[in-house]
Amino acid sequence: MAIESKKLLKRHPTLSDEVAKSISDAIRNRKYQPGERLPNENTLCEMYGVSRPVLREAISMLKYEGLLIPQQGRGVFVSDKGHIPSLRMEAPDFRNKQQVLQILELLLAVEVYYTGLAAKHRSEEQLQAIKKALDELTEAISKGEVGSEEDLVFHREIVNATNNPYFEAIAHFFEENMRHAIRTARKHSSQFKIFDMDVIKEHKAIFKAIEKQDAEKARQAAEDHLKNAAARLTSTENLDH
Repeated sequence: MAIESKKLLKRHPTLSDEVAKSISDAIRNRKYQPGERLPNENTLCEMYGVSRPVLREAISMLKYEGLLIPQQGRGVFVSDKGHIPSLRMEAPDFRNKQQVLQILELLLAVEVYYTGLAAKHRSEEQLQAIKKALDELTEAISKGEVGSEEDLVFHREIVNATNNPYFEAIAHFFEENMRHAIRTARKHSSQFKIFDMDVIKEHKAIFKAIEKQDAEKARQAAEDHLKNAAARLTSTENLDH
């Protein structure tokens, strides 16, 4: 059955996008030289007047573009030669039920697997980073906030724990092109308030499995979370049926 195409909404720049552009411009204008280490997180947060989750997302974008290179235990450095990835995909229309389900099918194929890898390969330091992100997400939701940025950091810390840069690149691509649509739907739906505790329980289940280094349970928890996310999204008033 043919699917009627719809004009997709253009994603508005986020605060992370703006910070990424500012740092990118500084790199291209040689304020930061090739091979130079960027200032630490606290300094950059003060410079741009943003929170750590926002800054980390901006840095993640620039890593994906090849402009920044992380060095374990040393910090983040300006690359000698950046690149722009060739893979492109239009941002989906978050109001379209079929597109949302297609997004979640793709996430199931990739995110479930790398969550299991994170459980197997994570270090103690990476586990603590995931725990910190979970705590910040829990706090945000307890304050009545959507917690979109905190949720983003939680999932990014998990993919970082795979210690596989190719999964990191794919996950970032998903963040830019797919998860944003899901978060936008969540942000604009009044019905999501009733699901807040369910969301936290699902994230905690993922963390506990990673903590125990149980790859099978981690994959199952991630799969349950994504399937529940699909159910929540497709039950909102924001989606066309």
